[in-house]
Amino acid sequence: MMPNFNLKSYFTFLSRNKAYTAVNVFGLAVSLMFVILIGLYAWHEFSVDRQHGKADRIYAVGLKLKDEPKPRAGSHHAVLRYMKKQYPEIEQTCGFTCGRLRLLDRGDILNPDVLMSDSTFFSMFDFKLLRGDRKTCLNQRNNIVLTESFARRMFGTDDVIGRPIMTEDSLHFRVTGVVQDFDGTIIGKDVCAIVDFSYCNLMGNAYSDENFPMSIAIGSTMAFVQVRKGTDFMQKEKDVQKFFPTFWPGPEDGYTQVSPVLIPLDKLYFSGCDNLYYLHLGNFKLVSILAAVAVVILLFSIMNYINLTVAQSGYRAREMATRRLFGCTKAGVGTNMFGESLVMCLLSLVIAIALAYVFAPYIGRLLDTKISLAPLFSPLGIAVLAAFVIVVSLIAGVLPATILSKVKPIEVVRGTFTKQTKMFFSRVFITVQNVITITMLACALIMSFQMLHLVKAPLGFKTVNNLTISGGRAFASNKLDVFLDKLRAMPEVKAAAPSMGTPTDGGNNNTIQLDGDNDFTSFQLFITTPEFMKIYGITLKTDLHAKGDSILYLNDLALKAFHMKPTDTHLSDRYDGSQFYRFPEKPQYGGVINDIRLGSILAEQRAILILVTKNVTMPWTVTVQVEGDPIEAYAKIKDIYKDVFHEEIDESSSPFVDKQIEEVFQEEIRTTKIVALFAFVAIVISLLGLVAMSTYFIQQRAREIAIRKVFGSTGNQVRRRLIRTFLLYVGIAFVIAVPIIVHFMSDWISQYSYRITWWPWIIVAGVIVLLISFAAVAVQSWIAAGENPVKNIKQE
Repeated sequence: MMPNFNLKSYFTFLSRNKAYTAVNVFGLAVSLMFVILIGLYAWHEFSVDRQHGKADRIYAVGLKLKDEPKPRAGSHHAVLRYMKKQYPEIEQTCGFTCGRLRLLDRGDILNPDVLMSDSTFFSMFDFKLLRGDRKTCLNQRNNIVLTESFARRMFGTDDVIGRPIMTEDSLHFRVTGVVQDFDGTIIGKDVCAIVDFSYCNLMGNAYSDENFPMSIAIGSTMAFVQVRKGTDFMQKEKDVQKFFPTFWPGPEDGYTQVSPVLIPLDKLYFSGCDNLYYLHLGNFKLVSILAAVAVVILLFSIMNYINLTVAQSGYRAREMATRRLFGCTKAGVGTNMFGESLVMCLLSLVIAIALAYVFAPYIGRLLDTKISLAPLFSPLGIAVLAAFVIVVSLIAGVLPATILSKVKPIEVVRGTFTKQTKMFFSRVFITVQNVITITMLACALIMSFQMLHLVKAPLGFKTVNNLTISGGRAFASNKLDVFLDKLRAMPEVKAAAPSMGTPTDGGNNNTIQLDGDNDFTSFQLFITTPEFMKIYGITLKTDLHAKGDSILYLNDLALKAFHMKPTDTHLSDRYDGSQFYRFPEKPQYGGVINDIRLGSILAEQRAILILVTKNVTMPWTVTVQVEGDPIEAYAKIKDIYKDVFHEEIDESSSPFVDKQIEEVFQEEIRTTKIVALFAFVAIVISLLGLVAMSTYFIQQRAREIAIRKVFGSTGNQVRRRLIRTFLLYVGIAFVIAVPIIVHFMSDWISQYSYRITWWPWIIVAGVIVLLISFAAVAVQSWIAAGENPVKNIKQE
């Protein structure tokens, strides 16, 4: 009896059908690579903060502000004191915020992000403490816990318990612990140390409990409560909302109306809350898109395998019929096909793992996450891979097995089996592939051009060749003038302007109640020098040619708020009756600026006040206009900054103004790049499948082509007929894809008030797929139509 599955025989078959082998192995390997990488990414995302043993009993107290679409993850530290007293089921609380300490390091200054936390931090959370005592490492005000990497950076080792650290302001700390670098948690990876919460006063009195409720940094502090075992604190959320107004000031006190929200720690990562800069919250929508697209790419490869295997069934029918004659059962034939599918998947898996090692860094950068392949080789990872390969093998092998197990030797002899199988399945799969390819390509095109439209939108100020340097405390020193002089002496620098606020950061917000108004009005304030206006190209609608040390410019909304007219030459009494942070009492009125959009084209228009002075005390930022290569200029500016201030420049965000606009849409751009990447992969896999399918399809119709030529058809007529068949599938796919694209993209693009005319890109996507399909079948059609008909008639 002939064995059911012969590995040598199968490899012989693969070697004789190189196109079949290449398309299937490459397609499955690429798709499995993406499935592996996205699976590891999802594994990492859903594991965030699951390491804490009390995670199911810890809740964050966030805030929902009126008129804000999303709740804020943080609230205020003082909230914890009131809640602990009100709810006996709360065992302990922990609050933390983040700031920077200027630490002295061998003559230089380091500006690490430092968590300012309650002493209960290591009692509530199970972060791995590599050195020190969890119970006592934060119980003294001058204690500091360093992350492992920061300890090595400062001291060259993590054996640093007891080492002294001093700040520029002569604050003294003693190292009492070393914690593993923050990863797999909502706490950002840039956090380098933990100190006592009382140091939040260094950032302003609005953070501390002592000044609550007179001064509140709303949403700036993460506030966590840990409840007793068996307590479902979510049931208390409505009660907490009723309790909150008893201590939190409301609109009648001049504050925005807020409502507390409770968020379980194990749901916080994907809660959709507004992020704080020192937190890392996830994007469930992105993970869902990745998972869906990975499944689609995998299905593409499986379709190619099924499609090509079924297309080959006419040739392999003789082999299966022979097996049946030698005693092989239908079940045996089916098992044989499953075995072949399993071998194909295993071969592709080995290649996929190798590709995953190569492309993991790129995909990690795209997703802003380090992707480790280590979980693949854990017992659970191996079990998941094995189960996955078996399932894929079954899905890929079931249709070919069903068809070939029904082979009757008499059908093979008559030639009727080929006629029954060679057309239907290939048409269905090719059409489905084209539908998905057109849909993904159209979505990628629409999303890409919409993002480009937003990033390149006219904002009313110049962005190209402008860069900003954030100096923080460094700019409060007397070295600022030295830094500015050195900048202006650079041949690459055209101008430099210190300021409090820039058009991309929005400036300083002052929300005040003007005389006679019941509502509050929000103003964005900027204090800067005359070069600022030239650097950003901010022009005047009305120029009063004012002179003096302090000149104030307004935009139209500010003009309206102060009940002024465009023809006014002086500030109104309504302005004189108001007070703005760091503004003089009687500035000169300089006129009205043309409208600018702060941050991005989608930002809400605000009333803008720009105060131009000769000198800016303690500026936040220096804007530099460069010429030539901005990257080379920035490298030299960094060297000057280090030389003057003895510290590294703050690179927490891009220094280039045009890139800062892109960062506003960072999540959307990342999603667009991912969709575009997968659309490209889908096109490649679809193209390979189409080339192989057209080859087998034309081979199967060789006798028909020969007969048509014998009866007078020309080569061009035959070519047109063959090509038209495949292009018809694209046409059908386009008709099916259009309503799908319209359904998803009309909803997606409606969230943007400034948007492109998007529907033409559907047609472009259809044309691109049509051209790709034409290119895929044109060469084979040309060869087939040019062959001598006698050759194929003889073979038949």
